[in-house]
Amino acid sequence: MKFSYFTLIHNPIASLAFTALILAFISLWVHKKPWLWGSFLAIASIFAFYGKLIDFKVFVALGLLCITHLVLTAQIRGLVRLGAILVAFLISIALFGHFFPGFHNWKLGSALQISENARPYTFYLNFDKPFIGFFPLALTIPLIHSRMHWRSVAFKTIALTTLGILILIVLALYLHFIEIDLKLPHISAIWLVANLFLVTIPEEAFFRGFLQREITDFINTKWAGPISVLFVSLLFALLHFAMVRDLSYLSLTFVASLVYGSVYNVTRTIESSIFCHYLFNVVHFFCFTYPALQI
Repeated sequence: MKFSYFTLIHNPIASLAFTALILAFISLWVHKKPWLWGSFLAIASIFAFYGKLIDFKVFVALGLLCITHLVLTAQIRGLVRLGAILVAFLISIALFGHFFPGFHNWKLGSALQISENARPYTFYLNFDKPFIGFFPLALTIPLIHSRMHWRSVAFKTIALTTLGILILIVLALYLHFIEIDLKLPHISAIWLVANLFLVTIPEEAFFRGFLQREITDFINTKWAGPISVLFVSLLFALLHFAMVRDLSYLSLTFVASLVYGSVYNVTRTIESSIFCHYLFNVVHFFCFTYPALQI
């Protein structure tokens, strides 16, 4: 199944569902108000339902996920907070792994050979995974909204990201997991948008902005930051290993998460880890075999 941009035009309801969902994410940085992002989310859900991307049962999971993150906005401690975290975690893992029933993610292409030596690539637009990060971003994660704040973290973010990506590239080449492969695939435009809003932002919001932050606050010692980075990185790697069972991939995803988590731990801004994660994905996509070599 080859990918064509005409597929987006021929399926306007599904395209509008994802457009509204992406606008909901963008609205969080433009004007973070429930009426605005909630409106975009409602529009996305209506289009997704009529476009047969979801059915009614998904609203149970999404409603419960929203409520648990809403509970976490309160200054609660002990078993109540732990219970809310556990519920949010379990629902999010089900959404992350595409296990929750009622979602029918949109396959745009299969067996796409965008690199000569890469594995065949199946390209989905996922409607379930983005929600693992959307509600934390909307309800509990502080976002940058001033130029002064952007300037204060820009140097650290760029420096740490550059160092981290160099480490990841060297490691991936050393493990023979990728090869240099400069290219401009025909799916580039849609991939750039989908990877940012449907993959990178949700993953960083969930793993760093939610889990890492909660673990750090719970431990509350001088070693809380490094411990939370290590714990979340193990989880991040194992969840990705479940999709690609390869030890080189496990090692690379673990180190990648250490990099993203360290960037977040140093800057304390989710935008910094999103930038680092996304830039690595972009470099990998355009400059190396993607998703990876044949394994």
